Amino acid sequence: MPPIDLAAVRSRFPALAGAQAFLDGPGGSQVPDIVGTAMTGYLYEHNANLGGVFATSVSSEALMDEA
Repeated sequence: MPPIDLAAVRSRFPALAGAQAFLDGPGGSQVPDIVGTAMTGYLYEHNANLGGVFATSVSSEALMDEA
């Protein structure tokens, strides 16, 4: 197995670009950029109460089922 490129891994965590990183496990920790992008996409495009018949609710449930 090839060695892990730590610089490449660190570059995916925007919070690690600064001088400090706050890795506070139980309260949440820093996430890679792809997680923030996915969360933003959900909030902008699918965020709705589950169980409804309207389009955003159906979309939200479909996304959860896919996950």
